[in-house]
Amino acid sequence: MNESNYMFIHGWVDDVVRDATVPEAHRIRLRLADGRIENLSLGRIESPVRLGDEVSVVVERARHGRALALMDHTTGEGTNVLRREGRRWPAESDVLIIAATAGSFAVTLGWGAVPATLVFALLFWLVTAKLPQTRRHRAAALVDYLMDREYCRWRAGHSREGVVR
Repeated sequence: MNESNYMFIHGWVDDVVRDATVPEAHRIRLRLADGRIENLSLGRIESPVRLGDEVSVVVERARHGRALALMDHTTGEGTNVLRREGRRWPAESDVLIIAATAGSFAVTLGWGAVPATLVFALLFWLVTAKLPQTRRHRAAALVDYLMDREYCRWRAGHSREGVVR
């Protein structure tokens, strides 16, 4: 993912309500500088957001209504959904794949199947669990950096609007 996949929205909190359809989710209404209202959904707010707080929100361009990150510039606290997604335990299908591979190794390799199965299990874990987690952490760091940069640009342009040139 790169910068063009995200959209940055800066404004003030107008309303925060719990989403009745999704547990722990919230609907946030933002008032933008030009007076428009933006309604967004955020999975779980980790730090309290008060009405009137100045915030920045990051959304994916493909899914405009769902917020990935929220930064409250009044308190300095934030929520990043990408960073919060944690490890996943092996599913039954993962165990089935490893067991089937171990069985086929046992038939063809005999005792050599033990190290071959361990190597396969390690590579399988790396591909299915560790690489996606690393990708999510990289995307979260990129979103944090871009949000700070875009907020500084927005704030600089917003504070210069009343200046006589």
